[in-house]
Amino acid sequence: MLRLGKYNLKGIIPEIGLHCNNFIWLSAPNTYLGKDEASALVSSLSELKYLDLHGGDFEKEALVMILQGCKQLVHLDISQSFGFDGDDAEILELASHIPAFKCEGSIITPDYLDDDHIDHDDLVYDSSFFD
Repeated sequence: MLRLGKYNLKGIIPEIGLHCNNFIWLSAPNTYLGKDEASALVSSLSELKYLDLHGGDFEKEALVMILQGCKQLVHLDISQSFGFDGDDAEILELASHIPAFKCEGSIITPDYLDDDHIDHDDLVYDSSFFD
């Protein structure tokens, strides 16, 4: 098992695949996963069985790539993540073969970035900040 923090997965994953035969468990919580990172993961570590990316920030297309390309997964934790809805029908269908699939609490946009949750009347702007 290898646990990574917020690193450049796109650069690290191919190295893991090259130097670590039989690598089956990757934990990289709270990290960004776009199409480039997903492509590196699928091409270099497609035999993964355990993948923990909880609390991450995803491009939905990247998640779809992983679900389609990593067919050996028995555990995938993408709970409390951003970029997709935890009850997205496409994601749930693609993950239906994974015995331990966790996506609870995942949402498309964090509340603090959602304009509907901002009361613009309460905002105060300090013009000296921009000088």
